[in-house]
Amino acid sequence: MNEYVVTVNGKKKAFKMLDSGKVVFQDRELEYSLLKVSDYSYLLKIGNKVYDMTTTALSSEKFGFLVDGHYFETTVRTKLQEKARELQNIRNMETHHDLIKSPMPGMILKIKKNVGERIEMGESVVILEAMKMENDLHAPSSGVIKEIFVKEGNSVEKDTILLTIS
Repeated sequence: MNEYVVTVNGKKKAFKMLDSGKVVFQDRELEYSLLKVSDYSYLLKIGNKVYDMTTTALSSEKFGFLVDGHYFETTVRTKLQEKARELQNIRNMETHHDLIKSPMPGMILKIKKNVGERIEMGESVVILEAMKMENDLHAPSSGVIKEIFVKEGNSVEKDTILLTIS
C-alpha cells in the first residue's frame, strides 16, 4: 500500500493506493484503472467514470494536469515526504529572523519596543530622523523582538541592522 498527499489549489488531500487496483480517498474505497494512451496522455477510470487526462512534470514533485478540459497544477508527495516537509517548515520558522535595517543614514530618535516584546506586522518599531524628517520604520512581520543593536541617539548608516524579529 502506498500513501500519498496531493496538494491542489492549496488544499491537501490524502489517498492510499492499494495493490488490488483500488484507491482509498476520503474514507471511500474506489476501483481505478489507468491506461497510457501516449507519453503524456492517459485514460483514468475511477468507478464507472472515465477521465481523459494529459500530464506534464513541472518538477520532481509538481505536475500539471489537463483533465476533461480543465487545467490544474498539483504537488504529489508520499506521506513520508510530506511529513518531512512539514517538519522542515517548522524548523525554518523557528530559526527564521527578519531584520529591520536603516533605509538611509540618520539618527535613532525612538525605539518603541524592548527585547522580548511581541510585535505585529506593520507596527511602528523605530523612529529614524533623516534629512530633518522623522521616518517611522515598521515591522516586516509579526513576531518577538529578538535583539536590538542600536540605542536612541545613535547615528546609523544606510543598511545598518537595527533589530531582529523572530
